[in-house]
Amino acid sequence: MGEQYTILVALSNPAAVEQLLRTASDLATRHDGRIHAIAIEHKPVNSPFLLFSDDYISAEYAEESTQLLERAEGVSDVPITTDLRVGSDVPGAIRDVVDEVGADVLLMGWRERASTADAVLGTSVDPVLRRPPCDVLVERMGTVADGVDTVLVPTVGGPHAGLASDVAAAIAAMNGARVTVLSVMTDEGPMADRATAQRRLRRAAASFPAVPVDQRLVDAPSSTTGILEAAADHDLIVLGATGTGLVRPPVIGSVADAVGREAECPVIIAKCRAESRLDRLLERVGSLPESIRASPEGGRRRR
Repeated sequence: MGEQYTILVALSNPAAVEQLLRTASDLATRHDGRIHAIAIEHKPVNSPFLLFSDDYISAEYAEESTQLLERAEGVSDVPITTDLRVGSDVPGAIRDVVDEVGADVLLMGWRERASTADAVLGTSVDPVLRRPPCDVLVERMGTVADGVDTVLVPTVGGPHAGLASDVAAAIAAMNGARVTVLSVMTDEGPMADRATAQRRLRRAAASFPAVPVDQRLVDAPSSTTGILEAAADHDLIVLGATGTGLVRPPVIGSVADAVGREAECPVIIAKCRAESRLDRLLERVGSLPESIRASPEGGRRRR
């Protein structure tokens, strides 16, 4: 697909097509990029459809998925290609397309409530977010802003703040909106220090040189409370995922999860692709000579 900036949009809900394509178009315009939209016709492992070929399923049973892609082509304001896939493993199919098109960002929608008790955003969304194949954006479906005049960007720094700022800047620029960068002072933790909070606020505001930006520092019992109170005056929230994990990283973190569920305005959560320590360890082991990896001693030095 070349070196052009590519946003991959995973579509599954007809009601979400326009909402996701607006976000993707804003981001593609900012980076002079393109959109690749996919719809995946799920073939459960215990389904009779396993007897049919993927081509046959696409031709005979994927009418709704085909209509999703046709709808996406009709509403996109930037160059778009579409792709219909059939698979038993939806997250795996998404990862395959990310690799094939060289996607820079994956955009997915999520409902306010996951369909199963052990899922945060959904059984297809959670696995992708735990090990992102590229930068990932998740946008809550069901809340649509009547125009975007103000965008709230809460920040405490961290690895996902840059992606959140990039998305917020793209949406603000395309809609002539104003950005509010927010820091929430809490009673304990790193945000209990006012100087640190102000420094992070100034650093975050500097990442919006081309759009009008305000800086806002508030005191609140918790980050979630402060963000939700500030959100009442804004049309959209864009924030980075929160929380870290060594072996099993969180899907989006508790603060982002609570804001995404409780805010009344639309919410976009950004999560960068980032290797965990375990990923780096496995890669390091994989790069050792075969003779060392195969030995009982591994690569350890003898005493």
